[in-house]
Amino acid sequence: VDVQGTAPANTLQRQAPVGRLQGTVQDTPQTINVVPREILEQQNVTTLEQALRNVPGITASIGEGNGGVNGDQFRIRGFAAQNDIYVDGLRDFGAYTRDAFTYEDVSVIKGPSGFALGTGSVGGGVAVNTRLPQLGNSYGMTATGGMGPFARGTLDINQQIGETSAIRLNLMGQYSSTVGREDVDSRRFGIAPSIAFGLGTDTTFSLHYQHYQYNNTTDAGIPLVSTPGTTITRPATEFGLPRGTWYGTDSDRDKVQLDMLTARLSHKANDWLTLTNDTRLSIIDRDFAYSIASCDVTCIGNFRAGRPATATISGASAPYHQESWAIQNVAQATARFTTGAFRHELVAGIDVSYENVDRTGYGYLTSRTAASIFGGDGDLNLTRGAASNTRETGITTYAGFLNERLWLTPELSLIGGVRVSRYEVDHEAVTLATGARTDINANHTVVDPRASIVWQPTPAQTFYATYSTSTTPPGSLFTTQNSTVTNFRNNLDPERNTLWELGAKVGFFDNRLGLYGALYRIEKSNATYYDPATNGLVQSSDEQRNQGVEIGITGQITPAWNIIANYTWMDSETRKSSTPGLVGKRVSYVPENAAAVWTTYEINKGLPWNLTIGGGITWRDQVFLNAANTAEAPSNFSVDAMVSHRINDRLRVQVNGYNLGDALNYDAVFGSRVIPSAGRTVLFTVAAEF
Repeated sequence: VDVQGTAPANTLQRQAPVGRLQGTVQDTPQTINVVPREILEQQNVTTLEQALRNVPGITASIGEGNGGVNGDQFRIRGFAAQNDIYVDGLRDFGAYTRDAFTYEDVSVIKGPSGFALGTGSVGGGVAVNTRLPQLGNSYGMTATGGMGPFARGTLDINQQIGETSAIRLNLMGQYSSTVGREDVDSRRFGIAPSIAFGLGTDTTFSLHYQHYQYNNTTDAGIPLVSTPGTTITRPATEFGLPRGTWYGTDSDRDKVQLDMLTARLSHKANDWLTLTNDTRLSIIDRDFAYSIASCDVTCIGNFRAGRPATATISGASAPYHQESWAIQNVAQATARFTTGAFRHELVAGIDVSYENVDRTGYGYLTSRTAASIFGGDGDLNLTRGAASNTRETGITTYAGFLNERLWLTPELSLIGGVRVSRYEVDHEAVTLATGARTDINANHTVVDPRASIVWQPTPAQTFYATYSTSTTPPGSLFTTQNSTVTNFRNNLDPERNTLWELGAKVGFFDNRLGLYGALYRIEKSNATYYDPATNGLVQSSDEQRNQGVEIGITGQITPAWNIIANYTWMDSETRKSSTPGLVGKRVSYVPENAAAVWTTYEINKGLPWNLTIGGGITWRDQVFLNAANTAEAPSNFSVDAMVSHRINDRLRVQVNGYNLGDALNYDAVFGSRVIPSAGRTVLFTVAAEF
């Protein structure tokens, strides 16, 4: 018997994205936004950042200074999530720009979630599920071209090789330039073979390998200048600087090679006990250099007066080579049983990981300290000199987690859980010219509890109250930050993050459509922030709070009309600070309002003259870029659209338009600079499925 089906359009009915969270998204007492594969394909998503534009409350960062963290750097509800990306339930170590060619879906778990995700996860975590082998045969390919120029091809082959085994292969190649940004291009290649045994049986084993490499032009963005008549700084592009201005050179490149091997074993021992063990080894090689431009008082005066202005190119443009590797193993047992009149679901496990980063910094034989505010030095090719410094970091984590769900009645349940983590970091930095050495050792044991009460009067209705925490130990960001750490001490208390959330998730039309909403409050103590003046990470005793409302709709309004829409209002504030002037200020990177909508309608489905039309918006309010609220990025608003036609059962053509209003938006921001997003872009796709 061959049974085939599709995942529900109502993403509340999909499986929770991480194995430590049992049940569906609807069963989970926490806000989880899911971007399914259908939307990834409709929007022609190629990167993780593009996928996350469907989730309000997420801002992207260019990357902290000192050349260490450029890549996928997200802030969820205003708080850094730069090391909180998970693929198939395991942490995706390292900072690099991720491609979506293997993605099945992308989810965001909102709020501190230490019990499930481990250290960090202040605003939450990003969880990706990849395409793995399955029973049956399928073959798919896409070819996309358009403005930029843009050219991309993908291949997805799934082949059953036995009664319970299959192999899968995903391939990707891309060359593209960013519309509206001068000299910013990307070359990518990826291959991901996988094999699975025991599919459809009590014991399954899969092995997944991914090789991914790219050679991208680095883009450090546009400097901020002061608003006339005030001390507020805003992007220079708001005052006449062309949006395409780029300050890089031919020497500025981000070259990455990733090799990742994942093994997953699942065994259903009996009707009530399931055992899993997941292991991942990642190796990342990176060669990086970029040019950060800043505009001082003299530069600002000349620029605003229409005179030739000179921007300063900071020393952070110095190149580096970084080699890193990481290994993680998560062993988990899930037991479902009854004792008397009470039903239980118990999840327990061990999470062990080690991450090592070895970085060498270089200088240039010829210096470049200044450039025109209008750029134009892109044809320079600077010669790299001898190594100037080295940094080596090792981070070891041992953790045990336990989570129990107890049903007092069929409708009412209690959830209690805890994770205990031992965190050890060893960091050594050496200045080669002088032999000066800095050694940092930090060892911390942290405890992150979780508690929830859940009332489900019907399977389509969930109402809950949740308390959850997470911890960010000192030094936990060295592998992605690599910045000089100010005020760091071995005995400094970790950042502590606490979530309080009241929410509801309700299904309608036989669960075809889902509605959800939540009131939440996140409290953060011993906050860490980046100081652009010192180019360092400052760990303080500041206390921050972000509270707000999030509502959303997901699924089918009619069988032909699909929608996913989310809105969030956020009220953030620094409640306590060693700098009195920061008290009462909004938390950096937190907009007051943000929304994302994507909807499609199918006309004449299954008939020769069929058409699928779709469109949506992404919007966020203005955000402040520093703790003092003296630097800001304007609001973003983008309109996207899609038209698709299925020629036959195997062939489909699609046209996508992005930022149709050609708005001057800023998708990636930082304390002293922003990157203008792409201008109006149109892409054409041909997709074949067999």
